[in-house]
Amino acid sequence: MGHIQQLRRITIWGVGLIGGSLGLALKKNGFQGQRVGLGRNIGRLEKALQHDAVDVVTTEVAEGLHESDLVVLCTPVELVPVLVQRIVESVDSHRSMVLTDVGSTKSVLVRTIEAQLQKQGSDTFAFVGAHPMAGSHETGVDAARPTLFESATCILTPTESTDQDALQRVKNLWEFVGAVPHLLSPETHDLLIGAASHLPHLIASLLTNTVANVETEGQKALDFTATGFRDSTRIAAGSPDLWTGIFSQNRDVLLSLIDDMVNNLTEFKTLLQTDDLPEMERILLEAQVVVAKRRKALGGV
Repeated sequence: MGHIQQLRRITIWGVGLIGGSLGLALKKNGFQGQRVGLGRNIGRLEKALQHDAVDVVTTEVAEGLHESDLVVLCTPVELVPVLVQRIVESVDSHRSMVLTDVGSTKSVLVRTIEAQLQKQGSDTFAFVGAHPMAGSHETGVDAARPTLFESATCILTPTESTDQDALQRVKNLWEFVGAVPHLLSPETHDLLIGAASHLPHLIASLLTNTVANVETEGQKALDFTATGFRDSTRIAAGSPDLWTGIFSQNRDVLLSLIDDMVNNLTEFKTLLQTDDLPEMERILLEAQVVVAKRRKALGGV
């Protein structure tokens, strides 16, 4: 794990919740090198500096990447390939630079970037896709905290062409800040995380809108919602901009999951129409058992 300590500069491109928490966690865990904050908005970068999430900040790409050993792209998923292209064009270096990201979708992103780097044909850059499974509906460096990644799963998505040294460097980074690395192919990541994270977000948002549309005689259903509604819809508070990008990038997986959801709803509708109470109860029991097992696995959370 001392491997990270050999790095002189780590550049964090986009110092919001995830980027800021990474910077804070690096310092908390004793990283001796320089933490560089890179981004477009100098106001946001200066705020990150005030929070001690980074050591220096710049909006100049070449300056932000100068002699950096590791660049962590903490921007919305659809921007990551664009930024990789800018890095390739801006860095005139013969030193090896490892690039990684924190995006919630992987398949389109990793394949696009690998094609870009292959076309460029240089050994200067190596890319490793990563997705730390941590965060909240809050955004910005104000919400950042150094313990965000402790015991969190961080999925790494190497492919057949991934440089093994680069993979080790990214794995070491996440272990250094307390995360538990887990290796999946980009396609497997998108299928499993599509179901584990993206579909629940979509359902929470649609559920919120469905309930919000129910009103009669000046009374709104929303006015009578309590903890059940709150618990089922909490994640719908996430950034619409961010989630539109995620849904779009994981389109095929999500389309298939929506079909599954529609089938389940249609099946339950039939049970209601035919008053099949035993079968309804069986479905609810199945879900109850899954939830109970998962709670136990997460330590009773």
